Amino acid sequence: MGFITRFSARMLRPPRLRLALCALLLSLAALAGDIQPLKTEAELGNGQVQLTARFAITLSPATEQALQNGSSLPFTFEFQLRKPRLAAWYHQTKNGFGAIASSTHRLSFHPLTRQYRVTTNGIARNFASLEEALLAAGTIGGWTVLSDSSAASDVADFSGKVRLFLDVALMPKPMQISALGNSDWRLDSGWHELQAVALPGAAP
Repeated sequence: MGFITRFSARMLRPPRLRLALCALLLSLAALAGDIQPLKTEAELGNGQVQLTARFAITLSPATEQALQNGSSLPFTFEFQLRKPRLAAWYHQTKNGFGAIASSTHRLSFHPLTRQYRVTTNGIARNFASLEEALLAAGTIGGWTVLSDSSAASDVADFSGKVRLFLDVALMPKPMQISALGNSDWRLDSGWHELQAVALPGAAP
């Protein structure tokens, strides 16, 4: 009986060990900060390509502390066209093979009001919690990345990608120097494919 009890205990240890390792990895990921895609969609029609994207942003301790200390954090969306190939080649050449379109959301915190603010194109929205503000900073909808473009004519022949990252280059020089070579400041979702759909009400 004693042998069976000891054997059963040994059999239980690996699952417990795996759970502990998973918990440790999750906690380390949270400390590092992260940006994960939740939705990446492109709507095509009437010569336009409009993007709707939503990313989950997790700040690292360093970036959250900078935010609380008064620094604004610029999160930049970038779009790149891949197909139709001729249109993609034209836009890539025109833009130096970089992003075709970009849009920046600035996240800031105001100690006097204890509110968070997300500013886009001069329009500011206030939020009571960091979680709400991060959701807003990681969301963009109805973003026209191409207009009067043949790339919007065929959903089946369209391919594009989008990413969201903490744009350290848009921060003050002292912050850029502090962030240089520091992994806590490298928040980047990487490129993710867009799901192409027809724009509601668009002419065939």
